[in-house]
Amino acid sequence: MGKGGVERSFINLSKELINKGHDVKFVCLNKIKSEYNENLSVIKLNSGRTLFSIIKLSKVIEYEAPDVLISAQYYANIAAIISNKISKNKTKVIISERNHLTSALARYSLLKSLLIKFLVKITYKRADLIFGNSESVCEDLEEKFVFKNNIKVKKIFNPAFIKIVLKQSEEKVNDKWITDSDVPILVYVGRLEAQKDIDTLLKGFELINKIHESKLLIIGSGSEKEKLSHSPLYKKNIIKQIEFDKNPYKYLKHCNIFLLTSTYEGMPNVLIEAQILGMPIVATDSPGGTSEALLDGKAGLLAKMKDAEDISKKVNILLTNKEVVSNLSLNFEKSLERFNPKKISDQIILEATNLLKIK
Repeated sequence: MGKGGVERSFINLSKELINKGHDVKFVCLNKIKSEYNENLSVIKLNSGRTLFSIIKLSKVIEYEAPDVLISAQYYANIAAIISNKISKNKTKVIISERNHLTSALARYSLLKSLLIKFLVKITYKRADLIFGNSESVCEDLEEKFVFKNNIKVKKIFNPAFIKIVLKQSEEKVNDKWITDSDVPILVYVGRLEAQKDIDTLLKGFELINKIHESKLLIIGSGSEKEKLSHSPLYKKNIIKQIEFDKNPYKYLKHCNIFLLTSTYEGMPNVLIEAQILGMPIVATDSPGGTSEALLDGKAGLLAKMKDAEDISKKVNILLTNKEVVSNLSLNFEKSLERFNPKKISDQIILEATNLLKIK
């Protein structure tokens, strides 16, 4: 959720694999931001998205000689494929794409987008297997990036660690703006970047606030943080922003509706975790796994992308119609069954085992 969502997901998945008796080394290209316990062996390359990360990772592959290397996100995937290629020890490589790649690359300049597409196409076809975390992500990969190659793309959901989320949600919050609110609190958790469409989030809330007295809590930071100061509701302390917290769940427990206004996603962890906490959800029906995360609208309301009025309309439904809220919550259990960590780790082990059988 929010900062380091993929990182945190992989750390928790690594713990699950360790519990099953597997030897796992967690390699981080840059600084690791999430908490992890001493049972997880972490190798920090501290090199970011640079040529040095490829060289360093190739040395790790040589020294550790893993049976299988699993990477996530396009920059790490590209580094993993090239590193394995130049390493003296060769291993099976599974790459995992966590975003709707076509939409993700569209935000870059034409030159940068074309360069990354070129690198993705020439490296991804050398992977032994590709995981996508939603149906939409898998289809995008198959149709736009690996369609001419005999590369298998398989759907593997992000695991949901229900016990961790529920336990952390019990932590005390020392902020009366949140704990003593006498009006509904809407909440957004995530980066304040163009992908998340903060403009629509703010405009949608301004429309909501004209109908229902309410507050908006934003947990996160990023390059578009300054847009908050332009909102009159922010100046009136009706909108509150706090920096990323290692435990956002303690705040969510005090909030009434979860909002997500992204222009694209992979399989948003925030929507899975909001369901764990029993929160009504309004999210934009953007390219990627948002709709799938919400059972195509059965576990949360889907709004039109970049449409502040539709977001306001959907929030109004949740604030005024208890029956709709109740019906959505009845589907949370069915929805969350798909993200069972044991099932997902078993699936990964099975795929890796099958790969090792191939000479």
